Amino acid sequence: MKTLEARIDTLLRRDRILALAFVVAMWAVLAFVCAVAMTTSPSPGVSVALVVAAILLGGLNTASVLAMIRRYRLSREAVYGPDIEFADRLRAVRQQARSQKRRSAS
Repeated sequence: MKTLEARIDTLLRRDRILALAFVVAMWAVLAFVCAVAMTTSPSPGVSVALVVAAILLGGLNTASVLAMIRRYRLSREAVYGPDIEFADRLRAVRQQARSQKRRSAS
């Protein structure tokens, strides 16, 4: 089994990749919504307001995701330690249940 540090690194890497994928998807959706909404916009002022709002929304959400990633990296053991501990306990309980089931079936 991997060391605790290696397991934390794996979880952190996975969470970082997923967070960045969600940010990319969010920007793609915002760009699509702006493009579609601008075709039906009644005036250039509304189009400008739409673009500014989308940029603000995307910027603030991107900043919050980056802050979350940074916080997870700084508090790695506090964030991922309980998850790993619970997963280990659950695995042990399931393994014990399987071995008891095999013994009772024999």
